[in-house]
Amino acid sequence: MTFDRKTGIFLPEGIRREPEDYSEFLTGDFEADRKRVAILLETLADVNSSIDVKSVIESVLDKSIGVTGAERAVIMLYDDDNVLRIEMARDHNGVDLGRNIKYSHSVAMRVAREGRGICLIDAANQDEISLGQSILDLKLLTVMCVPLRVKDKMSGLLYVDSKASTAREFTDRDLTLFKALGGQLAVAVDNSRLLKHYVEKQRITEELAVARTIQQSLLPRGGMTAPGIEIHGLSVPCDETSGDYFDYIRRPNGRLGLVVGDVSGHGVPAAIVMSTARALLRSMTATDAGPAEIVTRVNAFLAADVETGKFMTLFYAELDLEKREFDYVRAGHNEPIVYRRATDSFEELAEGGIALAFIDDFEFDQAGPIRLETGDLLFMYTDGIVEAMDAGGEQFGMERVHRMLRERRDEPARDIVNALRQAAQAHIGTDKRQDDLTLVLVKAT
Repeated sequence: MTFDRKTGIFLPEGIRREPEDYSEFLTGDFEADRKRVAILLETLADVNSSIDVKSVIESVLDKSIGVTGAERAVIMLYDDDNVLRIEMARDHNGVDLGRNIKYSHSVAMRVAREGRGICLIDAANQDEISLGQSILDLKLLTVMCVPLRVKDKMSGLLYVDSKASTAREFTDRDLTLFKALGGQLAVAVDNSRLLKHYVEKQRITEELAVARTIQQSLLPRGGMTAPGIEIHGLSVPCDETSGDYFDYIRRPNGRLGLVVGDVSGHGVPAAIVMSTARALLRSMTATDAGPAEIVTRVNAFLAADVETGKFMTLFYAELDLEKREFDYVRAGHNEPIVYRRATDSFEELAEGGIALAFIDDFEFDQAGPIRLETGDLLFMYTDGIVEAMDAGGEQFGMERVHRMLRERRDEPARDIVNALRQAAQAHIGTDKRQDDLTLVLVKAT
């Protein structure tokens, strides 16, 4: 047994813990020290000048063999499941040994567990420290292994070994230099993973940006007008893609379909359901079916196709542009409101059924007709406006919506909608929304 002055621990003969001072790899031999420093500088240059981690690994493995006189060098990295696997192994002739070579698992596991390097001399005779049968089977004379670590995160191990018939003994200075090489290799591996994650994130971001552009192109661009009617709508996603939906659909009977929908959840899955619902509605409204039949058919299709737990709320109205009156179907959606200018009052359109995709054979009923007089407003929305929350947890709420509609009733539909969006955003107090927001306003002029 020997006493380690730095750790205060007695170690069995042949085990050496890694010294902490990198200057300890200097031997006092000018030529040997020059070569060692040159190897470190070359490794540092490789790490900082190459984004090809494979070439850096090859270089470090070859240098590890060169400075230690080992027969083999191996790098092991943790995979995405946190399992330690061989990434590359090379011999003293620069030959790739593949990933199925035998090595001392017990040494590797000890270094992985303790997070400190080990240098074994006359390893095959270290029976008392139970370093495993693989050392005996492989007839290893020397084994050295250090962790690959950046700050407190271990990414793998750097390992070298030699058999008794061919190799010199490793020294403490070898271990210190080996640790320094491992440190540079750890940086290269970490940089490579960061770059890979960055590239993947950029790819996903770009794909989502394209998806958002496509999705936004499916929505009406702003508003439309007809004699005695102004309509304006907008949709603001909280993620790259949205589960909110609105549409204006001209029907063969001369009426105008008005749609506002909200798919449960956010992001790509919700956007896919939204796009499916849009296609179904567009297809159904091209027939002579009435509002109740249209929504009933759309529900049957969505219930069959949408995964369990996903659903969509929907408000569908058909507006007779000449009479300025509409019928509607509400499928679990927030109650739209009608503001009556003549009486300065609000009405909620509360009649309706369940959300879409819950029950495939649910029969929806339609309500109406409801007439809009000059100055009246029909306001349709998703819960992103009423549930918009400030830092203190207070919601924007319907009371604010009512107040703004009343105060701005004489303004164009476009200005009223934009004012509501800006007020909701100001209430949140940040650029990041918690939910998608969709607003559609019909004004009788």
